[in-house]
Amino acid sequence: MGLPAGRYASDGELVPDQAPRPAPTAAALELPADVVDLEGWLVAVLRQAPAEGIFAAVARAERLAAERFGAKETVTALRRVLSVELANR
Repeated sequence: MGLPAGRYASDGELVPDQAPRPAPTAAALELPADVVDLEGWLVAVLRQAPAEGIFAAVARAERLAAERFGAKETVTALRRVLSVELANR
């Protein structure tokens, strides 16, 4: 099944807190050359943005990505990334 060996029943124990997300590396914050890596770049950019700067970070990322990949690819990637990243803030 692909599941790691371990307990599969918690006996009522609470779920442990999730581990903190690692900070993006400098390389992850570089605009990629390949559209395949666009979503990963967007995730890195949004995760490093402070809460009060999230709208500016999205606008900047959208502008930079659209210049390189076009509006259609950028909006598609942003929709997928934002639906997860904003919900997890």
